[in-house]
Amino acid sequence: MRILIASVFLAAIGATIVWLFWQTELKYTQPTPVPEGYREIYVNEKVYVGDTTSPRLEKPVFYHFFTTNCPCSRFNLKHFNQLKRTFEDRMDFYVVVPAEDDLEEARAYFEGETKIIQDINKEFAIKTGVYSTPQAVIITEDRKLYFRGNYNKARYCTDPLSNYAQMALDSLWQSAPPPDFGPLANIAYGCGIETNYYSLYD
Repeated sequence: MRILIASVFLAAIGATIVWLFWQTELKYTQPTPVPEGYREIYVNEKVYVGDTTSPRLEKPVFYHFFTTNCPCSRFNLKHFNQLKRTFEDRMDFYVVVPAEDDLEEARAYFEGETKIIQDINKEFAIKTGVYSTPQAVIITEDRKLYFRGNYNKARYCTDPLSNYAQMALDSLWQSAPPPDFGPLANIAYGCGIETNYYSLYD
């Protein structure tokens, strides 16, 4: 009987360890499932989100999609804050959080006067083709999608050779065409955003 109890106890511990590893590590190495009804927004496609009264923007815009309860979103905070410090004099930066996220909690993660948008009905996510966090979106002054994708192929943004968002910004300021980094930059990883893509495109 003692052997049976010990075996069950050890099996329970093993299962708990496996579950914790999956929840905190392994599942974030898998691509985020694509939502039903997802409509991809392509590079150079016009994007009208937020204030759509003007055909042009005063500056290019960088949208950082972030979720307070997502470990992946928190992994790249240092990298995002560094990008913002480097480029904020040349473009507008916005952090986009789900409507259900607490604004004060989200604001505590970012440096300085960071502009935060609560994404009511996931309009920003849907209209930019984002379904996972963290994701970066760059919109040009003529409202065209220049880049949408991952910050880095490494979850902690530690590989300078795959700093996709940073390289896209560098490319933008060199007046180069939108870069094509391949699937590692564009296939979403991280925490899925629950969206109803039919709500805007029915």
